Amino acid sequence: MNKKLVVIIGVLILTSFSLSACGATPTAVAAPSAVAAPATTVTLAETGTTAEGRILPLQSANLSFSVGGQVAEIPVKEGDTVKAGDVIARLRNESLRAAVAEAQTGVDSARAAQANYQRQLPRQIAAAEAEVQAAQARQAGASAGRNNQAAIIEAEATLAQAKYSQQQLETALQLMYLYKQQDSKGAGDIRLQLQSAIEATQAAQARLNALKIGSLSDRASVAQIAAASASEAAAQVRLDQLKAEAAGKTVDTYAAATKQAEAGLLAAQLALSETEIKAPFAGTIAKINLKLGEQAAAGIPAMVLADLSGWRVETNDLTEIKVPSIKAGQPVTVKVDALPDIELKGKVESIGEVSQLKSGDVVYTVKVSLVDNDPRLRWGMTVVVKFGQ
Repeated sequence: MNKKLVVIIGVLILTSFSLSACGATPTAVAAPSAVAAPATTVTLAETGTTAEGRILPLQSANLSFSVGGQVAEIPVKEGDTVKAGDVIARLRNESLRAAVAEAQTGVDSARAAQANYQRQLPRQIAAAEAEVQAAQARQAGASAGRNNQAAIIEAEATLAQAKYSQQQLETALQLMYLYKQQDSKGAGDIRLQLQSAIEATQAAQARLNALKIGSLSDRASVAQIAAASASEAAAQVRLDQLKAEAAGKTVDTYAAATKQAEAGLLAAQLALSETEIKAPFAGTIAKINLKLGEQAAAGIPAMVLADLSGWRVETNDLTEIKVPSIKAGQPVTVKVDALPDIELKGKVESIGEVSQLKSGDVVYTVKVSLVDNDPRLRWGMTVVVKFGQ
């Protein structure tokens, strides 16, 4: 019920009772009177909006194992403070610990091998450059021992001339047959010349073939040139790869092995982490639901961790009538039921967007951050929050 309406009804009842006691008729209360006037001035601003709530830590968490197993270690007790990342409970996991240690050794070895390889890269690059230069020198030496290109050009010219002469004589002989002079003395001379031309062409072709194939020493030189060329190409590929690795443009085989070892270590660590509970933030162990040696189930709350370095208040006692007058950042005062001698200051942190039903009323959750603190405050203490204007 609206507080203003409650105040007005109370004043009217009091006025009616007073008039009845004096013998006046009850209908007199309906008339304006000096007594009823103050009720119209009692507003929400004067009485203030209040709500009941509870003291809560700055943050808290129910912690559990990701897998089930036997509880092997609980290195903390209730009330202990821990840092973020501290192991606060552990299941039996000897085999997983051994797997992590083995994977770590593999990573260390791979990294050492990669570091050693990188230290040797400058020397390997120099060796590859020297190999390229040596292959080029071998090619130059073999080519110097087989420099018959000029003779080949001259033989090709001789062959071309011989073929031309042969063709001319063949044409002349064909004309003799055309004019039926094949039995003449001239035709006989042409036949003799043609035979000589054919033999000259064959000789020129044989010489050219010999020059191109080369002698035994020539063929050895060709093989040497081919081998030196292949060696140069392989050395150049190796040199390019080494330079790319040194410049960080490509990953060497040792880096690939290191990445593989690191991936194995990460997988082993992940498997191990599922058998441990680590503090997600710095705080105090508020409750322990574990015992050494017992079987712990996955997902069941095992510990409660809370940040008790400060406090906040949460209330779901503000109805839809009251909540519109509340604003984020608005100052509040907090009275603790168990500590009537103190009054704490705070401010509205947030106002819930979604309503709830509480005892038939539509209510909204409001969170308040406390500016003040007191060593006697405890999680869950009931308070009354008064929202200032």
